[in-house]
Amino acid sequence: MRQSPSITIIICTRNRGAAVGKTITAALANHYANFEIVVIDQSDDEATENAVADYLHEVRLRYVRSTGKGLAAARNLGCQLAYGEIIAMTDDDCEAQQDWLQNLAAAFAQDDRIGMVLGNVIAAPHTKELGFIPAYVRREAFLARSIKDKHKVEGIGACFAFRRQLWLKLHGFDEMLGAGAQFKAAEETDFMIRLLFVGYYIFETPQISVIHHGFRTWKEGGALIHGYLYGIGAMLTKHLKLGNWSILHVFYHLAHRWAFAKPVVDFGHRPSKWLRLQAFSRGCLDAVRSPVDKERKQFFLKSSQDNN
Repeated sequence: MRQSPSITIIICTRNRGAAVGKTITAALANHYANFEIVVIDQSDDEATENAVADYLHEVRLRYVRSTGKGLAAARNLGCQLAYGEIIAMTDDDCEAQQDWLQNLAAAFAQDDRIGMVLGNVIAAPHTKELGFIPAYVRREAFLARSIKDKHKVEGIGACFAFRRQLWLKLHGFDEMLGAGAQFKAAEETDFMIRLLFVGYYIFETPQISVIHHGFRTWKEGGALIHGYLYGIGAMLTKHLKLGNWSILHVFYHLAHRWAFAKPVVDFGHRPSKWLRLQAFSRGCLDAVRSPVDKERKQFFLKSSQDNN
């Protein structure tokens, strides 16, 4: 009988203060025997550190204050420190279900070639007249076996997991992508694409979910959507620069969705096509001017560029 894999939950947080306590409480309530929690805090103030102090008696929790910047950098630091064979990630404004880890482990156990598992992100109750909570919900499970299946598995970074050995193989997340970095988003999508290119599968299932409390006003939503498409444009352009021409299949389906369908992420309304196209195009153009490390399949970090 196969032993249940160890799992590390990584929660990256910045300037959320006591709000991250709900995320930690929900994570600790999981019905799974072999797991730990690593909290990476990039906050500018002490509010989060003070809130997490209430949980430090938990032997399963480690708190790390980081002077780094950017979500991808925080995720990489968490993975470096992790003990788990499986890395599970959720955002600091989410609450995981009590069967979250159990269902994640079961999903990976189906096939050793499954390198990543994605779940649903369900919006918490909110006043829809004032704004929205980004959500992602799919109805049926799907197994993506190649880059040609990528458009059928999307997910968002609030609910996903992957094998730590694969993180090592792929040299981690691209730290020029994601919130707080130059290209603002898409570090987890880039990780998915690189995962598929090296022969692993992605399994997405509605049996795994978290509740998202990240409310945005309609005004804040514009900047969020712009950053999301800007990052996707930059990320896909990077793969063209690397000579990954099969990525054109992803471009095609993205263009089809732009022309005929709504975004896969629920932003509470259908965003302007012009806003999405403008942001995507700007990301593509800016990525053309950014050098790429062909060995690591990542953008060169700005600090690395400045020192050369």
